[in-house]
Amino acid sequence: MQIGSKFSIAIHILLFVHVITTKKVTSDLISTSCKINPAIIRKIMSLLRNAGIIEITLGTGGIKLIRNPEEISLRDIYLSIDPVKDGQLFKTHKNSEPQCPVGGNIVSILTPYFSSAQIAMEEYLAKYTLQNIIDDFYELTKNK
Repeated sequence: MQIGSKFSIAIHILLFVHVITTKKVTSDLISTSCKINPAIIRKIMSLLRNAGIIEITLGTGGIKLIRNPEEISLRDIYLSIDPVKDGQLFKTHKNSEPQCPVGGNIVSILTPYFSSAQIAMEEYLAKYTLQNIIDDFYELTKNK
């Protein structure tokens, strides 16, 4: 099981918007950096806009952050792109045989473990911000 790439693409978009200041940032420009179709970039940007993270000005305006990077947690980004349908990262199979001692109880047994794992992941993501990613970027690229 994996979390889809929309999460990393969203972070890529936000980092790009912050770092690239000499050009008007557009979905087409971002798509060249991500090597992803601009339509996919626009869909993810729309989710980020709906979450109040970026502002998109159509035409000549481009894209900009509307919150400070230190105020945007990785959890905020993760939740904005909604990789988890119905609030559950881990799915359980629902068609187990109810008369079987294992099949009739497996969902009840697994649910607390899966919920705890999701909560732990989201709490971890909440500890780090876009500013941490920006700082890591500048640290990694300072001698290049």
